[in-house]
Amino acid sequence: MAPSKRSIVWEHFKKTSDKCVICQICKREFKYHGNTINLKEHLKRIHPAHITPVLNNEEELDLNLSAGPSTSFSNNSNNIQQTEPSFPSAPKRCRQLKLYGSTEGNNLTNEVKNSIDESLIKMIVTDYQPLSLVENSGFLEYSKKLQPLYKVPSRKTLTTKLLLNEYNKIVTILKKMLENVASLSITTDIWTSNNNIAYLTVTCHFIFDDRLYSPVLATREMHESHTGVNIANLLSDILNEWGIKAKIVTIVSDNGSNIKNAINVHLSKHHHPYVAHTLNLSINEAIMSNKDLLDVLKKCRTLVGHFKHSVFASEKLKELQTQMGLPVLKVIQDVSTRWNSSVHMLDRLVQIKAPLSAAMTFLLRAPDLLTALDWELITDCLPILKPFDVMTVELSGEIYPTLSSVIPLVRGLQHTLKSIITNTTAGNALQKIVIEVIVRRLGILERDKIVAKSTFLDPRFKKAGFGLIENANNTEKLLMEELSYILDNKHQEDTCSVPINSINVESNVLWKQFDTKVSQIRSTLSTGITASLIIRQYLEMPYLNRKQSPLEF
Repeated sequence: MAPSKRSIVWEHFKKTSDKCVICQICKREFKYHGNTINLKEHLKRIHPAHITPVLNNEEELDLNLSAGPSTSFSNNSNNIQQTEPSFPSAPKRCRQLKLYGSTEGNNLTNEVKNSIDESLIKMIVTDYQPLSLVENSGFLEYSKKLQPLYKVPSRKTLTTKLLLNEYNKIVTILKKMLENVASLSITTDIWTSNNNIAYLTVTCHFIFDDRLYSPVLATREMHESHTGVNIANLLSDILNEWGIKAKIVTIVSDNGSNIKNAINVHLSKHHHPYVAHTLNLSINEAIMSNKDLLDVLKKCRTLVGHFKHSVFASEKLKELQTQMGLPVLKVIQDVSTRWNSSVHMLDRLVQIKAPLSAAMTFLLRAPDLLTALDWELITDCLPILKPFDVMTVELSGEIYPTLSSVIPLVRGLQHTLKSIITNTTAGNALQKIVIEVIVRRLGILERDKIVAKSTFLDPRFKKAGFGLIENANNTEKLLMEELSYILDNKHQEDTCSVPINSINVESNVLWKQFDTKVSQIRSTLSTGITASLIIRQYLEMPYLNRKQSPLEF
């Protein structure tokens, strides 16, 4: 006897024999004994996107099941008498499960559908969600709960249509913004993916309507070897596509000789190194030259690794912290590619020193304990290392300009390092080497014209941001010359020849050379005085609060 097709689950199952059916979605076979309970369970667990219960916590009665105890009705429909009271009455039948795969038509307007599509794209882009999100059964079920009539686009549709449309829309907006920007800078980096593919990324930085923008313009695969010529060619292609090559003031990158060659030689642009990268090189150089510190770091890594991999050790540490009334903190493992992770590791060990030392006494196969001298070295070196970590964070900001703060930060770092009092030989050696390295690697930035002008023109710093007053004065002189040049060009078109009241036209010829000379002197004096006045007025204005954005000036 053919199964009753009144249950809507049969839209997803097909009978292959008297006692077998097959799922039309995944082609899996099931035994069939006259009811569809197991079939509905399969749809719920394996294909939730195709089914959702209208009423939660209630099971749909299968149409092929007996209705339970029989009932009789009197002429009055309100009176129901059970003829078999020994059996529980059948639960009230709930509305049938709605299979959205069988929904007739799509009642969503294009406006609503497009709006939901845009929100989906925004979520994926903003939250860095994988494109496979739209294939996840949980997300599909969630989407159906929110809007049953909305059909989640496939991954292919996302890639070939929706994302591409959104990208083109943003590109159009961004290009219009860049057309109205006079100057900008870019940062670029070459990196390697987990699949061992090399990419070059270009990020643009500019101010538009008194707001700082830093959009990523492109990430391109580098097929050729990383020579200066090949890097320059790829960079040039990207910059030309966006029409910004002539507007670039400086290009920021790491200190690699190949990329510096591409920027300085082949693109003829000003190169500025990542200050945070230079800072990392400086502290790495200092740490690698300190054998005592390296030995202690090695012991700390072994200790932290044990607590990371031993459940008993980590639980004992947690238990002891609770008993001592201390915050429950875990050990931090450092990473070889991030020097400041070593600072975080040491700092955390100092914070949990007491419970950590106590926990070690309970471990049968514990690593070597940190000695009193080890702890003394750690506490001596941490104040020297921490300022570098703070400065790295300061220079890594994305929502505020950072170049202008480089000089005062370097000076602040030098002052902080010199004021630290050390108590160990290793701490004293570390202090000396970091001070020397900072002067050698970062001291020249105060004489860099672009960095110096950036600091001088930042209303938070002005001249006070410089370490040496002579560097501040030289920058002021440089800016005055540039401002005079700008004002001179601006006024040149408006400058008229001095009118001469003379008896005849011939006499004007005699005075032409003199009039020209006076006009030039007057123009030079005017622009020079004006430039000096403008800069003086700027310097006499109150300093902007250091925590405010210079764009608020």
